[in-house]
Amino acid sequence: MSITRLNITLPTHIVDDVKALYGPRGISQFLEEAAAEKLAALKKSAYQGLIEGYQATAEETVEVLKKFENVVTEKRDV
Repeated sequence: MSITRLNITLPTHIVDDVKALYGPRGISQFLEEAAAEKLAALKKSAYQGLIEGYQATAEETVEVLKKFENVVTEKRDV
């Protein structure tokens, strides 16, 4: 895993709280965990929207496919 160094600005009270919980050298670990959790939540939300969209049209899609199957498999006199 490659690492990128950042220079960020945070409110002092947030930094003080993080230092109290993680120690003075634990800020990077905290920010990494917080960013990973936030990204996971955003991805889950995006995927949930896609899943709900697919589920909302699933019955309609099945009906269209059944109609198409009937047309394709229908015996025709030529």
